[in-house]
Amino acid sequence: MISSMTGFGRGEIDRDGFRAVFEVTSLNSRYLEVSLRLPRWMASQESALRAIISNKVGRGKVVAQLAWDRTAFESPVQINETLADWYIETIKRLAAKHQMTSDLSIADVMSLPEVWTNPEKTTESEAVEAIVREALDRALDQLLQMRRDEGSKLANDFRERMTMIRQTGEKIQGLSATQVDAYRLKLTQRIEEILGTAGYDPQRLAQEIAYMAERTDITEECVRLSIHCQHFLDAVNGNEPAGRRLNFLLQELSREVNTIGSKSASAEISALVVNLKEELEKTREQVQNIE
Repeated sequence: MISSMTGFGRGEIDRDGFRAVFEVTSLNSRYLEVSLRLPRWMASQESALRAIISNKVGRGKVVAQLAWDRTAFESPVQINETLADWYIETIKRLAAKHQMTSDLSIADVMSLPEVWTNPEKTTESEAVEAIVREALDRALDQLLQMRRDEGSKLANDFRERMTMIRQTGEKIQGLSATQVDAYRLKLTQRIEEILGTAGYDPQRLAQEIAYMAERTDITEECVRLSIHCQHFLDAVNGNEPAGRRLNFLLQELSREVNTIGSKSASAEISALVVNLKEELEKTREQVQNIE
């Protein structure tokens, strides 16, 4: 099923004292363009997050923005109480041994080496990365679902338009078959009005009519028009991204319609050609939104 290039997704994860909210939007673009807006401290993860987006989104201008909060306070340092106890007991023992007075204060103890420690942050870092990536995955899943839903609506519209274009092509082909007879009758009447029934060469008239029939024959164009419509529908119903192929097929459809219009001398066919051009233009506008 075809997919639109426009959509929005939001993913929020609140866990382990952290909250990550990713919002992802996508718009039309000829290629895949990814713009990431991250907190400065997440700069080292930009490449990995960009790869996640590229693996899920094939085409479009994608803007992904992360909002980050710490929902629970955690002290950045810890007290090594075991070491502090050892300092105190050792100082007291030395003071007693040497019969010295100890005026040890808590401030003195806290200033001793390695009483204050920075806990290992590896586990926290891994948890943060997991939360951020999970939030991005959720946002992308929501974005892709919206793009698929929009693509489904466009697919239904394309089916209706291709059916109408094919039916109009068949009608034009049927009208074209009567053009030669109408031209023969009109030309004969005109000549007889001017020269009379005995004043012209029937063989020369037949040659002129044959030339006109060859010049205005649009059978091949109508057949190709129908074939291109079927190829268009095949692409719409397929499982691969079809935006570029649909755009190419529209160019081929337009070429056939223009040729039909240039060959036809019928006012009725010309009016139908105008309708076809209008439908193709509307379809082209929508195809620009297909991945």
